[in-house]
Amino acid sequence: MQQRTLEEIGVSKADLDAVMRGNAVRIFRLDEYRRLPMAEEAQVAPASDYDQFVDWDKRLAREAPLFRWALKIADARSVIDVGAGSARHSVMFAQWGMSVDAVDPDESMLAQATVNIEAAAESLIEAGGTVRLSRGGFGQLASLGLGSADALVCTGNALPHVEGRKGLRKALRDFAAVLRPGGVVVLHLLNHARLLASRPRVIPPVLRDAPEGTRVFLRVIDYPAGEEFLDFDFVTLVRGPDGAWDLSHRRSAHTALPLEVLDRELRAAGFRDVDVFGDHERAPLDIDRDESVIVVARRSTTGS
Repeated sequence: MQQRTLEEIGVSKADLDAVMRGNAVRIFRLDEYRRLPMAEEAQVAPASDYDQFVDWDKRLAREAPLFRWALKIADARSVIDVGAGSARHSVMFAQWGMSVDAVDPDESMLAQATVNIEAAAESLIEAGGTVRLSRGGFGQLASLGLGSADALVCTGNALPHVEGRKGLRKALRDFAAVLRPGGVVVLHLLNHARLLASRPRVIPPVLRDAPEGTRVFLRVIDYPAGEEFLDFDFVTLVRGPDGAWDLSHRRSAHTALPLEVLDRELRAAGFRDVDVFGDHERAPLDIDRDESVIVVARRSTTGS
């Protein structure tokens, strides 16, 4: 896996600095900048590691049919991608001709998203799609001036970063506020009911070989008392060409969101027609066995 510099794909460091300085937001395919509020608690994550950790070609090929189905339900032309990370899903939606707002609180992820969007610029222009990056967190969407969207997605286990169950309620109300009546929401996260029942300590490691060395990605889970939170340690081991190993790690507290909690809070926030799947082929969820939970729901046309 080869990494490319910003200059190699046509993004100057001065351009990137201008985007990130002062919470500026780059609107791609338009020669202008728009200022939006910064998330109050933005955290820096190893975004380039994230893009190496995931086999994106394989993942997007597997997930695309479900998203096409969900977007068709709402006859969607506009999408908000919350917790968009490095914007890989956002780029895919824009390549389908969608107008996408990609929102993330992490400046490292937004920088990587800038690289990914610019690399896909030709395909976006051809498809007529756009991606606009905004810095923001859960509960802040309505304040970003994004307008009313046809669909909202929150994938990749981003939703558990809400601050407890109260944070979940605030986030889902915020989702409803930026969706038009009848709009669709798609949530994808780990199956927390299975984790809380079986309490595994380690998720199987991922190994990636790259010219700069071998990377091993580990996720270690702790279960604090009370079952409202899960603590994840993300550990990256890198073996360089000289055979020496380097280790980096970060800890992230996730709010435990078993299905019954998600379903109850979605309905309380004004969503209906809640469908639940165990994979992107829309198989029924096996709560005891499936690794992930996928929830698709519609915003009520009559209010919450």
